[in-house]
Amino acid sequence: MIFTAVKSISIMKHIAGFISILLLSSTLLQAQGKFQFEKEVHDFGTIEEGTIAKYEFAFKNTGNQPIIVERVSASCGCTTPFYTKDPIQPGESGKIVASFNSNKRPNSFNKSITIKSNATEPMKILYIKGFVNPKHQPTQANGQGAAALSLDKTFQSLGEMQYGQTAIARFTVTNTGSGNLILTGINSDCKCVTSNIPKANLAPRESTVIELKYTPKSAGTRKDVIYLYSNDGKSGATKLYLQAEVSNDNMLKENTSANPFGF
Repeated sequence: MIFTAVKSISIMKHIAGFISILLLSSTLLQAQGKFQFEKEVHDFGTIEEGTIAKYEFAFKNTGNQPIIVERVSASCGCTTPFYTKDPIQPGESGKIVASFNSNKRPNSFNKSITIKSNATEPMKILYIKGFVNPKHQPTQANGQGAAALSLDKTFQSLGEMQYGQTAIARFTVTNTGSGNLILTGINSDCKCVTSNIPKANLAPRESTVIELKYTPKSAGTRKDVIYLYSNDGKSGATKLYLQAEVSNDNMLKENTSANPFGF
């Protein structure tokens, strides 16, 4: 009986010790710093080529141990990150600064910044994106003179549309200058347009028809601005306007405008 009692006590001690180890391990696993960013994606919108755009990603350590950032790297050499190098104590704040050099990098960009640390997420990724307005060159290299962009219209109403539907708008572009007109791109803040430019280099008095495929992002009365970029001597960006009455109804009312949809 005495031997049995001693054996039971020994087993209970082993069990208690094992439970203590499990609890300690669980506590240690939970003892980590934790990132809480105000935002993890930043859109610069449209910036001019040559601009150095900067954004500060602010964060707070909401964990129970200090965060030590070991390394921050960018997806390309055009983005230079800066970060808080001292340990960030629980409850304290830090920052990751992304600096994008747009020189000789026209049109859309989407870059990532990877953070390596001892936090709960050992590899954290942030993103920056935007559109670089290309530099326009009013005078051609061959000395022929300045280009000038002329449009048949700058506004088109697409009538009634159903949400999720795509309509097509067409604009005729003519070069009324004395040098070649170069159409360098099309962009929209609404991210609701894809485009087709059949001919991007127009000689004097030459024309082309650009096609915009427009998919509104919400219902209601929509009026979105589209930017046409070129080497026009007056302005590097020409504004086009698309308007539509967008319905959520299953049935789309008959549209009397001349073939606004791409069917």
